[in-house]
Amino acid sequence: MKKVLAVIMAAAVMLVGSVTALANNPIVKTDGDGNRVYGGDPAILVDGDTVYLFIGHDTATGSSYNMPDWLCYSSTDLLEWTYEGVPLSAGDFSWGSSTQAWASQVVKYNDKYYFYMCKSATGMSVGVSDSPTGPYTDALNGKKLVDPSWTNGAVSWDDIDPTVWIEEDEDGVEHRYLCWGNSNCYMAELDETMISLEDANGDGTIDGGDITEIEINGIPEDSQYTEAPWLYKRGDTYYLFFASNWQEELSYATSDNIWGPYEYGGVIMPPGSSSNTNHPAVFDFKGKTYIVYHTGALENGSGYRRSVCIDELIINEDGTIDMFEESSVGLDGEAVYISPLSDTSEKLYHAHFENLPEETMYPTAAVVYSDKMTVNESDFLWEIVPGRGNEDYVSIQSVNKMGYFITNENSYIKLLHDNDGLTETAESMTFIEHEGLAGVGVSYESMTEPGQYLTVVDGMLCLTNGSDKDAATFIVKSADNPDEIDIECDENGITLSGTYAGERDAVLIYIKDESGSVVDMELLMLYDEHEINYTYVPEKSGRYTVYFGTYEKTIDYEGGE
Repeated sequence: MKKVLAVIMAAAVMLVGSVTALANNPIVKTDGDGNRVYGGDPAILVDGDTVYLFIGHDTATGSSYNMPDWLCYSSTDLLEWTYEGVPLSAGDFSWGSSTQAWASQVVKYNDKYYFYMCKSATGMSVGVSDSPTGPYTDALNGKKLVDPSWTNGAVSWDDIDPTVWIEEDEDGVEHRYLCWGNSNCYMAELDETMISLEDANGDGTIDGGDITEIEINGIPEDSQYTEAPWLYKRGDTYYLFFASNWQEELSYATSDNIWGPYEYGGVIMPPGSSSNTNHPAVFDFKGKTYIVYHTGALENGSGYRRSVCIDELIINEDGTIDMFEESSVGLDGEAVYISPLSDTSEKLYHAHFENLPEETMYPTAAVVYSDKMTVNESDFLWEIVPGRGNEDYVSIQSVNKMGYFITNENSYIKLLHDNDGLTETAESMTFIEHEGLAGVGVSYESMTEPGQYLTVVDGMLCLTNGSDKDAATFIVKSADNPDEIDIECDENGITLSGTYAGERDAVLIYIKDESGSVVDMELLMLYDEHEINYTYVPEKSGRYTVYFGTYEKTIDYEGGE
């Protein structure tokens, strides 16, 4: 008699709701009262075991910025973020507009916290506080740290987006660097007060003569430095991260001298699918390196109602950084593949699209297919999250085009962005998750059209009444390890059968007993179908752990002596 039957799907078992998880990105969505919050231009301060996130608060209702203040959040694990309130407002400075709380960075120096800020084209200044969360006060009493008259850049708003780096040189001399700029990238040293530039040329006056333009070599002819510089250092190498081109992508350059010249390293993040701008902040925390950036992924989001995301940043041993895409799963979400039961060798994917060249073309739409017609593997990745229109149900979000969901638009299935925040839009992106109509897997019933199910018809995702049960039933597998293996344990032994989804031609299977000793090991050769057939008969009853690739499963064997 069979004792155990386990269907292993590497953390994505075919049960209703089993892969539903709250999306990690964007990382902050509400204020302390649970109200929806938008904000961009993220900056990070690491202070001991706490990370502080500062964002410019987006309150725009149209296609122009309206940013009255900055918001602060804190975290000790980068997963849970606590709203810390408004540390500083644009109106706290007597000059410029009260609705232009643009990019900022907060740094700690001699037990005080300095809030470097800008207000569009009107200049930059600094606030000071005894606490990272504020409140901050104008440290210059209405004066400016950098006046726009001091520079003569390609655009009138070139004095924006401050970033600060503090370090000691090889002789033990401390330096405090301020970098900023749109179209042109500038740098100057701060004096020991942190609220004035150094008189670099010794003429007794603080002005443009104390400012240096940073040189970035090797930028391709079809690219350019745009804005949002962020300084970072790994070993002896300085990194300058910045937004490039328009619509904005993220790029980087490196140098062995903070003043440069910098050598262009390449694009690390292509333009996003929901925001015309981007803004990087790179930091180390608990032994890893992370990058925060912004999108327009939240409902009713856009390039003027942005939201902040986080991902781990991998810097290769040679110092280079590979390109990566925006990701809805962030640090703790789960990306999945979705395959129709009618042909489990296929996977749902959305038609590939890039950021659109004109803002008036937003949002775009994409058709969802089930046979491979794209070379971008990320187009196959989905995240199943609580329903936009009803959290008891589910919504299916593209991982690499976050904020875009499988949507029932007038009985046609499309990938769409919720750019209006309306209830009917959210409900059209919501589906009722059932046990599969074919008796396995899952089926998805439209919330707005009851009785209509997501179904693959001629390679395209549609809505039908579900009469073709196999085509309206889906197998959901973890994208990290999508193997589908049966383990049977009975008096005849321990048997593994099924399909290995990886690309290797062989996979190691081994079994340990309760003492941790390896009792069997086999390198199983795989063929075109990647089918797994393996049996081990233990000599005695007991608890055994089966290791298959990256998967492990502990089972009780009751056969033997």
